Amino acid sequence: MVSEEVLASAISTINPDGIAALVEISAIPNYQFQRKDDFVLVLDRIQDPGNMGNLFRTALAAGVDAIFLAGGAHPLGQKVLRASSGAVFHLPFLRFDGTEEEILNSLFKYLSELSNLGFKIFSTSSHNKISEKPSKPYWEIDWSKRTALILGNEGQGVHKKIQEAFNETITIPHSELVESLNVACVAVPLLLERRRVAYISNK
Repeated sequence: MVSEEVLASAISTINPDGIAALVEISAIPNYQFQRKDDFVLVLDRIQDPGNMGNLFRTALAAGVDAIFLAGGAHPLGQKVLRASSGAVFHLPFLRFDGTEEEILNSLFKYLSELSNLGFKIFSTSSHNKISEKPSKPYWEIDWSKRTALILGNEGQGVHKKIQEAFNETITIPHSELVESLNVACVAVPLLLERRRVAYISNK
């Protein structure tokens, strides 16, 4: 037990919740592919720590087995940890670092391996974005298959090379008055729709 002053001086939050912890890195789940895994979330250069934390939290709620991180905010950053409400401690993740080319090569390698195992690779695109590749509304996708869902950077979306490599693109139809949706908002209907379909299939 410590005083409020000591607690406030030890952590970075302006109004601490009254509890803090030191966690060994070894307590964080290591990513190791399991045969039973059938749902992987891929986050392409997500920069905002709040978005990253919320994505982890939603992924945990939706039953995602693992998260691939193509650069972006680090999940062990304090802001990400707070926004995730502890979800980072429950979800195995694999983060690719290096140059853009190195990150893409690593991501392609793992996504190709998942594809060979029968995973459907879906990338997301803004409903109002002009694209040569047609997109399907998310409710027209067969979510019963093993799935890897790719969500893109807040400003640029999914990297062009990734979209070109995997030919399934999905979207959330919405009003033309809004150019695009926040990535953390996009994740909610997509991840929970997959969760709903899996629940019905297992009944």
